[in-house]
Amino acid sequence: MAMATMAAVLVTAKATADDPPGERWPAEKAWQWHRSQPWLAGCNFLPSTAVNDVEMWQPDTFDLPTVERELGWARNLGFNTVRVFLNYVVWEADADGLRQRFQTFLATADKLGLRTMPVLFDDCNFAGRVAASGPQPNPAPGIHNSQWVSSPPPKMVDDRAAWPGLERYVKDFVRAFGQDRRVLVWDLYNEPGNGTGERSRPLVEAAFAWAREMKPLQPLTVGVWADFNSHFSRQMMELSDIVSFHAYDGLDGLKTKVKTCGEFRRPLLCTEWLARGAGSRFESHLPFFKENRIGCYNWGLAAGRTQTYYPWGSPKDAPEPKLWHHDIFRANGAPFKAREVQFIRVTTGQLSANDSSRRRMLVPTAEKFPVAWRYTLEKPAGDWFKPGFDDSRWKKGAAPFGKKDSAIARHPNTAWFGSDLWLRREFELPSGPYTSLELLMHYDEDAVVYLNGVLAVKAGGYSASYECFDIAPEALAALRPGKNVFAVHCCQTIGGQYLDLGLEGSAP
Repeated sequence: MAMATMAAVLVTAKATADDPPGERWPAEKAWQWHRSQPWLAGCNFLPSTAVNDVEMWQPDTFDLPTVERELGWARNLGFNTVRVFLNYVVWEADADGLRQRFQTFLATADKLGLRTMPVLFDDCNFAGRVAASGPQPNPAPGIHNSQWVSSPPPKMVDDRAAWPGLERYVKDFVRAFGQDRRVLVWDLYNEPGNGTGERSRPLVEAAFAWAREMKPLQPLTVGVWADFNSHFSRQMMELSDIVSFHAYDGLDGLKTKVKTCGEFRRPLLCTEWLARGAGSRFESHLPFFKENRIGCYNWGLAAGRTQTYYPWGSPKDAPEPKLWHHDIFRANGAPFKAREVQFIRVTTGQLSANDSSRRRMLVPTAEKFPVAWRYTLEKPAGDWFKPGFDDSRWKKGAAPFGKKDSAIARHPNTAWFGSDLWLRREFELPSGPYTSLELLMHYDEDAVVYLNGVLAVKAGGYSASYECFDIAPEALAALRPGKNVFAVHCCQTIGGQYLDLGLEGSAP
């Protein structure tokens, strides 16, 4: 749905004495709140040094320097909000301390222009154990989110005798921060029923009632995540002031979920998304969210102890995946994909289109139109990679080369099914100067690239998308304005195969 652009003011629709406690916001109030916000774009946040939300918030492991540094990365992306999980067992052990640490977190995020969506309950339990305060286990190598625990512990979900403590927890937090403009939305319960089924429904209803007794300024929501047309999912949407949902689907699946959620005629927030291997990617999804003014929170910022860059179901001791599942940065701040970060910053408005245009495609890949190469499937003479080599007897074909794989956007123009592929291409390099030159390549697998006969890049393994590679200084020195030659050898051993490449550069 098309919406007029609104000023990025940080105000919240106010509760008044006329608003009875325990009732859902009228639709107009929800839309008034929505119109007062900028387009909301952010991430689910856990510092890279925390293995779960217990470790994040306990006094001995609350890592403020890392929180501040990594929230700064979020802001530099152009994000204006983060979603964070709290855990009941931390509150139970140290309620005053947890409130103080959350206050510190709010102040840190606010200083950077980030508003916070807290999550109070959560049925997700990747660890399969009962949450407990105290030191947390180290992650199991290679396993996605191996120590994530639910909140509250599973037995408390349908044990009414345990609910007085849960009620005090909800009311304590909403009372303490329900009038705080730094809190954007209350997400009362993450993925209710994930492992508990219908047992969680009464606690969802109770959480709404407890929170509404505190008459917060902020809207309340619980995100639908499975079978959007089930009675339980529709009840969650009917209870929520604004409708929120999870979508780890490709773009068509996302649009279907938006259509279903839109039936409730409320503002929408997608509180979890980004699963690159499933087609849930920044390049396809972020513009859709922005165009339709749907707030969005991808899962993960910095890869760390949660190991959510591994896919769901990854086995123990799995190697780092070539295509990350979630997350954007490594723990040292290096991006998983530099082009992806640039795309996010342009889409959020953090980087202007003019600034972005300083980085341009100098030697095109075939992403937008076919590019002709000379190629052979038979091993050529020893000097095949040198500029003067005669490749006139080689075949001529359009990149990309390889096998089709729509799931990761592989659509070759020239089929390649053998084990080895040799390519050559003469290209014109525009006159500089350039502050940087990088090879842009999508390959599978084991690619060796020469520029003017000099080894430029040797890339092992494979990539599942176009990635930037640093060019060896000797090869950079061999480049010159005018005619130059690419020569490439790609060796495929198992699975998919694909090859396309070009050059990107930045002007001063």
